[in-house]
Amino acid sequence: MAKALNHRKFVFFCILAYFIFLIVMFPLNVAYKLVDPKGLPVQVVAVSGTVWNGDVTLKHQLTGQVLAKWQLNVWPLLMGDIESSFQIESAELNAKLDASYNPLTNNIEIINLNGFVQSAFINRIAKRNKVKMSGNLEISNISIDHSISNTYTNSASGRAVWMGGNVSYPKGRKTGNADLPMLIADFSNKSGELHLDLHTTENLSVANASLKTDGWGSVAILKRMIDLVGEPWPNKASADTAVFEISEKVF
Repeated sequence: MAKALNHRKFVFFCILAYFIFLIVMFPLNVAYKLVDPKGLPVQVVAVSGTVWNGDVTLKHQLTGQVLAKWQLNVWPLLMGDIESSFQIESAELNAKLDASYNPLTNNIEIINLNGFVQSAFINRIAKRNKVKMSGNLEISNISIDHSISNTYTNSASGRAVWMGGNVSYPKGRKTGNADLPMLIADFSNKSGELHLDLHTTENLSVANASLKTDGWGSVAILKRMIDLVGEPWPNKASADTAVFEISEKVF
C-alpha cells in the first residue's frame, strides 16, 4: 500500500515537472500573441526568448526605451514559488536584481537590487513637478521582504546614493537653484514598517519616509533640508524638526 502511494506521488511529480517544463520553454513571442494584451501603459517594441529565459523591449515617454531580461529558476516552481533574476538596461539606466513571489502566502521579495541611474532619466520623471537636477543615482544591495496580504515588511536593507549637484525647483512664480551635497537613502524595517532615512555623508537626516502596516505611506522633510537648500524659514525650529509632512494611502 505504501509503495503504491509513493509510486503515485512519483508519477504526479513527474507529470507536474513535465507540464512546468512545457510552460517555461514556451516561445515568448507566441505567448504574447496568444495573450494579446490591450491598453498597456507602455509600448511593447519587441519580445524574444522563452517564458523561462526571455527579454522584452518597452518604451514609454517618461523612461524612453528599456530592455528587460529575466531568467526563471525552474525548481522553486515545483514548490509554488516564482523566482527569477532580472536585468534592466537603457541608455540611462542599468539595474540587476533577484526577485521571488509566493502566490500562496502573497509574499514578495527583492534581493540585491544594484544599479545606476543617470540624472537625465530622473529629470524626465521629475519634469511634471518642474524639478531638474544634476548628479547620478547609485543603488547598492537593496533587499526587501514584504507580505502584500498584511502590508508587513519582514526585512529591509540597502541604500541609494545621489552624488549631489545642482537642483532647480519652482519657487512661487520664479525658479530656485541650490547646490546640494551627496545624499544617502538607507532602507530598514521596524515592527513590520518599511523605513527610508535620507541623510548627508555626516549621517545628519534631512528627510524620512515610511510604509506602515495599515497601508499608509508618509514622507517628512526636516528643516535641515531647507537649510541645505538655503531657503529662509520663518520659525526658529531645530534642524531635526519636520517642517513638511504628507501621508497617503498606498495599499
